[in-house]
Amino acid sequence: MSAFLDLVHSPAGRAGCAALAFVYATAVLVPSPRAQAPTTPQQQALPADYRVGPGDGIFLSVPQRTDLNRDLVVDANGAVTLPLIGKVSVRGLTDAEIEARMLQALREYYPSVNRVDVTITRASSNVIWVSGEVKIPGKYSFSQPATVWEAIREAGGPTATASLDNVRVIKDRSRGGSTTVVDVSAAMEGGSVVKLPQLDPGDTIIVPAKQLEYTGSQGINVLGGVLKPGVYPMQGRQDLMTAILQAGGPSDRAKIEEIRIVRPSGSGPAETMKIDLKKYLEKGDLASNPALRPGDTVSVGRKGFTSQELGTILAVITAMGTLALLYFTIQNEVEDNESGN
Repeated sequence: MSAFLDLVHSPAGRAGCAALAFVYATAVLVPSPRAQAPTTPQQQALPADYRVGPGDGIFLSVPQRTDLNRDLVVDANGAVTLPLIGKVSVRGLTDAEIEARMLQALREYYPSVNRVDVTITRASSNVIWVSGEVKIPGKYSFSQPATVWEAIREAGGPTATASLDNVRVIKDRSRGGSTTVVDVSAAMEGGSVVKLPQLDPGDTIIVPAKQLEYTGSQGINVLGGVLKPGVYPMQGRQDLMTAILQAGGPSDRAKIEEIRIVRPSGSGPAETMKIDLKKYLEKGDLASNPALRPGDTVSVGRKGFTSQELGTILAVITAMGTLALLYFTIQNEVEDNESGN
C-alpha cells in the first residue's frame, strides 16, 4: 500500500493521475457526437398547407428522446422509416398531420414521448421538367401547384425562337402519359395567364421552336382538323402523332378517331389508310400511331356543326335572304316609279 502511495505522490504518478482525470472528465462531462441532438435545419419557405410527397426531406425532433432526432426522406411509396417502428406513411400530409401520426407511432414504443416537432426541410416532390426553347431547360421543384406559364418562367422564360402558341404538356406515365397542346401566347395576349392549366408532379413541358414555312418535297402534308394545316419537314420522331403536333395539334373540331393517311405509291394509285389515333392515346396501341414517309398526306377528320351552331348559321342565312329580298323589292319599286314618270 505504501509503495502505491509513494507512486501516486511521485512526479510520474501525479502526471498519470492528471491524465486519468482528463480522460474521465472528457468521457463523462462531454457527450459523444452520437448522443448529441442534430441541429434543426432551417425550414424551407412553404405554404402552411403544403403536403409532402416522395423525395421531400423531413426533420424529426423529439424533445423527450433526442436520440430519435433525425433527418428523414420520403421514399417512393410516400413513407419514412423510424427505428423499431419501421415505415410510417406520410404522403399527402401537412407538417401538423405528420406530427400527429409520428407521435401516435412513437408512443407505442416510447411511452414517455408526449411531443414531436416536424420540419419540412426540402420540398422536391412537385417536380416539373421543362425542355425545348427555354433559356434554362431542366428539372424544377415547386412548393405548390404551378401553371404552364409559371414553369416556363421558372426555366428562364422563352427564347427568341420559341413558339408559345403550341406548347406541349406531357403527363407522367402514372397519369396516362397523354399529351396536350396549350396556347400560352393567346393566354398572354388575353391577360388570362392565371387561367392556364395547372401542372401535376412529373409533367413535362416542351416549348417548340417557331416553324418556318417548308417548301421542300420530303415533308408531310397535314390538313383537316388541326390548328395549323400545312407541309412540315420530317424531324425527330417520324410518326403520326408527331406530325399532328407539328401542325399545332388537333383543333376543337378534330375527330382523331377518323384520320386518313394517303401515301403515294409510284405510278399506281395512292394507298389510303384509316387510323384511329384515340386507341394510341387511350390504350397505347402502337399500331394506331404508324410511322410516316416523306410525301404522305395526313387528313384529320372534323366534327360537324352542333344543333345550336346550325341554328345560328340558319338564322344568319335567313337574315341575309330577308335583306336580299328587301333590297330587290325596293329596287323594283324604284324602277317602276322611274318608268311611270
